[in-house]
Amino acid sequence: MSGSNKAQIDLWNGRVGEKWAAMQVSLDAMLSHCTAELRARAGSVSGQRVLDIGCGTGETCTIWLDGGAQVTGVDVSAAMLAVAADRTDGKATLVQADASVWMGDAPFDLAVSQFGLMFFCDPDAAFATIAANVRPGGRLLFTCWRAAGENQWVTTPMGAIRNLLPEEPPPVPHAPGPFALADPDRLRGILERAGFADVAINPFDFPVCLASDGGVEAAVRFAMMVGPSGSALAEASQEVRAIAAERLKVALAPHDRDGLVTLGAAIWLIEATRSG
Repeated sequence: MSGSNKAQIDLWNGRVGEKWAAMQVSLDAMLSHCTAELRARAGSVSGQRVLDIGCGTGETCTIWLDGGAQVTGVDVSAAMLAVAADRTDGKATLVQADASVWMGDAPFDLAVSQFGLMFFCDPDAAFATIAANVRPGGRLLFTCWRAAGENQWVTTPMGAIRNLLPEEPPPVPHAPGPFALADPDRLRGILERAGFADVAINPFDFPVCLASDGGVEAAVRFAMMVGPSGSALAEASQEVRAIAAERLKVALAPHDRDGLVTLGAAIWLIEATRSG
């Protein structure tokens, strides 16, 4: 694994990956609209070699398998890969590795990722490696978040709790994390330098599901565990967490529709072709 990515690897192969493995069902529901769009954009994968980067707990791996692909999933999280192994029942090749340096033994027809490519310290080097794993004329398809300010699922919870949190310096631009690839011009440059052509970066908006049942109470628990609000409260005292829960109830109540709580999400959906 790449030493330069060690902080992110330690995070995802530690408490965050373990949390995501435990919350697999809820997280799949959260992203279900995005997953459906990714599947539609992929089209037929029958007979193709598919590389699923940051495959996590295997939701997308199962889709490519059902479509008749030969699937290799790469992720740094042992806990999440264990869930993926159960879900794919030995039908996918699952590799615990840093995708920024991992090379397969033969080129892939399609490299695909759902929110798995925003965590590289050196994205130019990482995407060059990804390109090297794709055959000339093969495809790259992935999603990443647009700016945090465009994502209601981020701004609504964070707005409710921000003044409970210690002041922090402004985030480092383009630092590894959920919003590292939010700048489309920068992203296009990274992809073109890596060897991809016909780069299409299209906006896609969808409702993020914080609770499919259980209403506001369930949504509050979810927001206190996942996303920027979950990260911000991870080390908070019980007193602060109790106040945050009450603030989040008020903020999320207007978004409850008979137990279903959703907030808006804004992503880029990127398609490109490997030059050759």
